[in-house]
Amino acid sequence: MSGDKNIQKTIWAVGGGKGGTGKSFLSANLAIEVGARQGDVVVIDADLGGPNLHTLLAVKENGKDLGDFVKNKVSSLEDILTTTAYPGLKLIRGSENSLFLANLNHYKKLKLIRQIRNLPAKRVIIDLGTGSAYNTLDLFVIARPGILVVTPEPTAVENTYYFLKSCAVRILKLYAQYCRIADLAQKITRDLANNSNTLRAFLNGLACTDNSSGQILLAALKNFKPCLIVNKARSEKDMLLGRSMVDVVRKYFLIELDLLGTIPYDERVHWSLKKFAPFVIEYPESSVSETIKAIAQKLAPQKPASPEKNSSPHAV
Repeated sequence: MSGDKNIQKTIWAVGGGKGGTGKSFLSANLAIEVGARQGDVVVIDADLGGPNLHTLLAVKENGKDLGDFVKNKVSSLEDILTTTAYPGLKLIRGSENSLFLANLNHYKKLKLIRQIRNLPAKRVIIDLGTGSAYNTLDLFVIARPGILVVTPEPTAVENTYYFLKSCAVRILKLYAQYCRIADLAQKITRDLANNSNTLRAFLNGLACTDNSSGQILLAALKNFKPCLIVNKARSEKDMLLGRSMVDVVRKYFLIELDLLGTIPYDERVHWSLKKFAPFVIEYPESSVSETIKAIAQKLAPQKPASPEKNSSPHAV
């Protein structure tokens, strides 16, 4: 079976600059929630450091994984889709061998992106690993949207800003190369990627010397519209972190960051992880689950059922 290109697809990528923020937890629970309400969801474990979505989704079958696709043991991502116990949700397992995945060459990366876009599903959720390798950045920037997950810790916030800047630099360099402005790509590397300049300062300086190129890059940046989720908020100050980060990113990065929600800390999350039980299933009435459901609704609004037509979710 080949991917149906007529399916209107949305791709989300969940990433960030620091481990331990809850990216996989959110990927799994968002996938379960959207799959239950709308069906036709595929979640991909692209965590290069240690895939664990299969554990979070209680998938014990040790079948083909992403590594088999990358090593050309299977020709299509559809060949490694794994059924889960949750309605409307399938999984593409990550590979235990992170070395070759972390160093995907350009051809294999383009092949992976093309196959993700052609998967026969209405929604694809990519759980990314930590860090700013090109493969991670490219999977994040193709998503609509890319979703940053941050916790209220100084290192997590700092790494999130760094990840966001790395994404922006990657986008600007790709645009410069696409427009065949070689000197501009070098200038981005020299004046932005390799020093502490903010995006605003870089683009303001560029506007003074090459306004045309500055406008091209500014337009590229405006098309980049990531989202933010603050996880494990304990205090009132933590609850305000997301709005503060949105303001900082708008001022210094010239990027409109959409705050999807702030998830409160709940020690039962740890219990559910130890039990390999998805939190939204175990504690559906909790504040954490209610926030995840609200985020899912914001990302994928559920239309009211038509009174003339009795439709059911399209299962994968």
